[in-house]
Amino acid sequence: MTASISEDGGRVVGAQAISRAFAVLHLVRDRGTDVGVGQIARELGLTLSTAHRIVRALVAEGYLTQNETNERYYLGGSALLLGQAAYRNFRLDVVRPVLERLATRTGESVNLGVLAGSYAIVVERVESPQPLRFTQPPGTRAPLHASAMGKAVLAFNDDLAARLLAPGNTLEPIQPNTYTDADRLRADLAETRARGWSTDDEESHVGVRCVGAPVHDGPGPCRAAVAVQAPALRMPTQRFADVGPDVVQAAKEIAALLPPGHSF
Repeated sequence: MTASISEDGGRVVGAQAISRAFAVLHLVRDRGTDVGVGQIARELGLTLSTAHRIVRALVAEGYLTQNETNERYYLGGSALLLGQAAYRNFRLDVVRPVLERLATRTGESVNLGVLAGSYAIVVERVESPQPLRFTQPPGTRAPLHASAMGKAVLAFNDDLAARLLAPGNTLEPIQPNTYTDADRLRADLAETRARGWSTDDEESHVGVRCVGAPVHDGPGPCRAAVAVQAPALRMPTQRFADVGPDVVQAAKEIAALLPPGHSF
């Protein structure tokens, strides 16, 4: 759910204006359908006049377009161009064939995710051809402590893991299998480092198991990972060891395709 943004005298200026504009774009993006100004105002905690000003500015720059039939708004051409530029910057056109080969080899869905705060966000996806499959479209956020992508990143990003597991921090109990004990998660991350691949044993979604591996896109801490997701009935825990090496190989191929100095 999108966090509310408090009003401050009705005038939108500076950093606050930028923050609110991005909040509007995120709202429209996440809804996946036309959104009215009234809905924007309600969900973001803005006055109607402030929401109108932000929407008009985004329309003027081409980031929003109005549907003349219902007077609601959707992402515009400038947003599309920005997304295409990001797609090229991430070299997703180059790495997608690797994801497709991994999906073909395993028969399951494959994600590429990058670090975004306390989540790994899906940036590219290849769906399984199986009628029963787990869907995570691009933009989906996977919690670091409860996903194969997230734990692959944590296992090879010491500073990030130290912050997440610092005394006083709590690990959200998303599902019954989610690690909520810091020592148990540390042990899981150590095992991931030793074998090179991570697992998600129904820790984020009941009935879904995943295997992930880090994409080392430079000499620094890991900021990206690839993962295979499958319904638990097709991914018994003994299959982890079969899929893990394939995921590791795909992650290495992706890293090799990235130019020197590239970073997610």
